[in-house]
Amino acid sequence: MIKSKSRRKIITAVLTYLVMIISLLFFILPLLWIIYTSFRTQASIFTGQVVSPLQEYTLENYVTILAVTDFPTYFLNSFKIAAIVTLFSLLCSIIGAYGLSRFDIKGKNALIIGIFSTQMFPQVLLIIPIYLIIFSLSLLDRVSGVVLGHMMLVLPFQIWMLKGYFDNIPIEIDDAARIDGCGIFQRLLYVVLPVAIPGIMVAAFFSFVVSWGDYLIVSIISQSQRTATITLVIQRLSASLLIRWGQVAAATVLTIVPTILLFSFVQNWLVGGLTAGAVKGE
Repeated sequence: MIKSKSRRKIITAVLTYLVMIISLLFFILPLLWIIYTSFRTQASIFTGQVVSPLQEYTLENYVTILAVTDFPTYFLNSFKIAAIVTLFSLLCSIIGAYGLSRFDIKGKNALIIGIFSTQMFPQVLLIIPIYLIIFSLSLLDRVSGVVLGHMMLVLPFQIWMLKGYFDNIPIEIDDAARIDGCGIFQRLLYVVLPVAIPGIMVAAFFSFVVSWGDYLIVSIISQSQRTATITLVIQRLSASLLIRWGQVAAATVLTIVPTILLFSFVQNWLVGGLTAGAVKGE
């Protein structure tokens, strides 16, 4: 009996790890192949060989992308836009989520459903209304227009997610701060936000990644180099008559690096407890 239970545990563990390894390979192999391709010459890519001779590996693709194309300019544009979107969307979503979580607002449930329902539609369906709004505000081909378009994408999810975090924070914390004489914004800034750091980090990471990797919004708003982003560079490299796949791969790798670095920086915050140590248990 004991042996059969041990055998079942071993089989379950083996199957679990096998599924995890297969899933990991499913996501990792394409990334590894892109990195591998970025170091190959154009000729070696079209030979059909999986492994090329050592002399056919080169850094020329990265040199061309960084020194010949306008990739550095677009990279800075993307970073600037993503940083602005992250800051402003966090400011708006924190205030909105805190208000929905802590105050009885007339029509609050309908408002929450309305915010959440926007996530039920594909992004492509929102292109026309977003374009019309930005066009009516005369923000086409402006950084502020791209920022506004990206905020329309990320704010609903951020508000909905942060409201869930704030709901899990005991309201007794607010009550204690109110008794001590703290106002609404003091309670939010000094009491609630320190406890909700994990949720805020998730929201910040989400908004940065969405803005950084967006193509649809930028493609309809950007009309010049000053508002173009790295996603447009990759699209233009892929749409040329002679596609330089090594350069496309190099640009893709350089595009992925910031998100990986950002995740490595915030991952410790993401796994933190929401209210650990905030309220002493009975």
